[in-house]
Amino acid sequence: MAKKLSKKIEGNMVTLTEVTTNTELPFDFASLPKAIQEKLGPFGLGHKLGDAAAGKEGKEAIDSINKVFDGLKAGDWSVKAPAGEKVSVKSVLDIYTQLGGKEKALAAGLLAKLGIKLPEAPAA
Repeated sequence: MAKKLSKKIEGNMVTLTEVTTNTELPFDFASLPKAIQEKLGPFGLGHKLGDAAAGKEGKEAIDSINKVFDGLKAGDWSVKAPAGEKVSVKSVLDIYTQLGGKEKALAAGLLAKLGIKLPEAPAA
């Protein structure tokens, strides 16, 4: 899915740009009533910390949330949660070579559709 909005934050200004029309929409946080500003801070913190746990659960989610919060307390807005586990083509092929029969045939078709070159079968 293509990105529909881009966002730029400079000082108290938040500028959203609608990508299709390239329309810029500037918003001044300081122009909001104090009561709204007081609610937006905790809301934004909750949103940022919640994003840190996206796609994670249990201890991994907790560790990710704490890492982001610790970064924020240290003044680092761009701190990110640790990257999730990566799946390498090599690890997929290692598992593929251990399959047999119908499972291997099914996996071969799926991997080929993903553009993964399969190891050559040994000559009989």
